[in-house]
Amino acid sequence: MIPLLLVWLRAAGLLGQAVALGGAVFAMAVVRRDRVLVLAGAGALLAALAQLGTLAALSAELADARGWPVVDLLRSTVGVSAMIRIACAVLVAVAAFTRRGVFLVIAALALSLTGTLATHAVGWVGSNAVTLGASVLHQAGAGVWIGGLLCATALALRPVADLPDGWLRPFSAVAVASVVTIAVSGAALSWQYIAGPAAAVGTAYGAMVLTKAMLFGAMIVLGAASHRALRRAEPFGVVSARRLEVEAGLAIVVIFLAASIAGAPPAVDVGADRATLAEIRTILTPRWPSLDPPSLAQLAASTDLGNVTAARSAEETAWSEFGHHGAGIFIVVMGVLAMLERTGRAPWARHWPLLFLGLTVFVGYNMDPEGWQTGNVPFWRQLLGLEVLQHRILLAFTAVLGIAEWRVRSGRSPDSPWRYVFPLVFVVSGIVLLSHAHELNDAKSSFLMELTHLPMGLVVLVAGWTRWLELRLPSAEGHRAGRWWGPSLVALGVLLIFYREG
Repeated sequence: MIPLLLVWLRAAGLLGQAVALGGAVFAMAVVRRDRVLVLAGAGALLAALAQLGTLAALSAELADARGWPVVDLLRSTVGVSAMIRIACAVLVAVAAFTRRGVFLVIAALALSLTGTLATHAVGWVGSNAVTLGASVLHQAGAGVWIGGLLCATALALRPVADLPDGWLRPFSAVAVASVVTIAVSGAALSWQYIAGPAAAVGTAYGAMVLTKAMLFGAMIVLGAASHRALRRAEPFGVVSARRLEVEAGLAIVVIFLAASIAGAPPAVDVGADRATLAEIRTILTPRWPSLDPPSLAQLAASTDLGNVTAARSAEETAWSEFGHHGAGIFIVVMGVLAMLERTGRAPWARHWPLLFLGLTVFVGYNMDPEGWQTGNVPFWRQLLGLEVLQHRILLAFTAVLGIAEWRVRSGRSPDSPWRYVFPLVFVVSGIVLLSHAHELNDAKSSFLMELTHLPMGLVVLVAGWTRWLELRLPSAEGHRAGRWWGPSLVALGVLLIFYREG
């Protein structure tokens, strides 16, 4: 559980750092508003709290019979760098809340600089001036762009009558410079840490970097549309505001993925555990789904369930694949019914969200069989496992989603806030899938399982954001965007039906 918590805390710290730096630059170069300064200060406080949480989590991880080694941790390099980061964050917050513009930018840049202390640029044995400089530029560019997007979105959520015409135009130039900085520095870091196509596709680090690049490309497409509208001097309207929301949301996803990447060893250092193209092809080649799982007695007798260091048996793999295949059938049916409902010719199909409840029951039974199904691991102790915790989160999301979306589809509350549960749950689920971690002793097997989750995460994000746009855009534009989430559900189901682990 601690490794997952550290990823989330790292993501929270990066998000707070981005809002602090982006807010500072936005207030100085784009438009100065109290809300922007408050956001910058809040981002700095989030970074400080995330760093304090990281220290607490590390202390808990290193605890022994003598207790938590807090003093020893604070005296270490990790502790000292953490305290420097916290001090910088406090300075940013003070400067933001006292409206000291120039000092705010300087302090925010210092906070961004401390972000590199916990990266491979400092801790990797192959680090040099190039990796350190590229890492500094990468974090600064990302902070200015992502933080600025979040500030612009916060301003756009309310009426912008009090803002001057073309208020967002200066940010367009800032964003272009940031994107170029991110691309150049990211290419330099990839050259150092990946250094070849085989490592890019055969390691967790490389696969996540490629996924991050795809999300980065999607953000550039959205940003280019906004840039083109600004150059044409088009008035800032609802479509522009909704585009900003999606771009800012994708930026948050990228931050979580970056936090996950920071916890993986650089691809260039992965040797024997690197997957070959043949192994990847085997995993990704479609195969007829298996709907004949082993019994619980066979499963318990043939494998050491709950022991992450034990080799994965054929029965355990078959059980897991059956669960994915069964879930895929549920989701394909839901996607088809959702598309059928949109035609207006089958009003009865509006009850398709109730299938989420059936999916919850099925997955709850199939998931993590070492627990209540076989009793190998006590229920409450099982919840302390990293992978189990992630599964339970997704399971809770599934149940809430089914109830909320059915209420909307059935006409009980079509205009209530419940309608936003679908896109929000899908976006959060996409984040969890992209940063998903498996507790396996075999690093290659773990990577191959993660490799199947990355496309699922991307498809889930498409479904979530297109549903969000359907709800947020005017009727005509929203209807066009809404055409995509039903097929995305079908695509997710197909990926699950052809899921393989070996």
